[in-house]
Amino acid sequence: MSSSVVRCADCGDSSAAVEWGFVLLARHGWTAQLGEEPGEPRWRCPACDARGSEEADGSDTARGDSEPVQRRLRVLLIDDQVLVLRATAGMLREFDVVTAGGAAEALAKLGEGSHFDVVVSDVSMPTLNGAELFAQIRAEYPHLAEQFLMLSGDAYTAARLCAVVGRREGISKLPKILEKPVPRDLLVREIEALGRRRLPRSGTFSIISGNVAELPARRRSKSG
Repeated sequence: MSSSVVRCADCGDSSAAVEWGFVLLARHGWTAQLGEEPGEPRWRCPACDARGSEEADGSDTARGDSEPVQRRLRVLLIDDQVLVLRATAGMLREFDVVTAGGAAEALAKLGEGSHFDVVVSDVSMPTLNGAELFAQIRAEYPHLAEQFLMLSGDAYTAARLCAVVGRREGISKLPKILEKPVPRDLLVREIEALGRRRLPRSGTFSIISGNVAELPARRRSKSG
């Protein structure tokens, strides 16, 4: 076989190749584009190919040729029962689910700066129950106060427990409680309802203390 060198048409980076072995380049991320006229293909290295794909996606969205891809909601799922936690996480395949085996682990993940669109927590947990966890998250991460959903095997007892915590902490509005086992479609709908209403709308945004906040639209001046 005769040796040859493939060079990226964008950045000039090269990669040694062997005739009849171009398939190996493709496996390593190199792409070849054939022109209308017969001749050597136009090669692109993995880095330039990825950059070109991102630019193409951005230009398509900017032109309005296609709708932007809606990102998956990120859900923090909390339950101290491992089997229940795994089973519930498996139900939520539409979302990017991060699990926590208790309130302490959930607070640790939030403390690391992890972003979540919705928090779903069991109520009956040791050390810090779901209602107490909500009160702490509400105080430390107020943007998640409206994105909190509770699950319980005994919704009546859970509601009474939440009411006690609410009175003690001065919280008038508490999260909705769904009784376990929760039907999959109901749980998905509730998570989507909480998460989608928090997704940024089109408009102008500003970075305030590390958080993204939408600036109010300017009022149009009345003509005449």
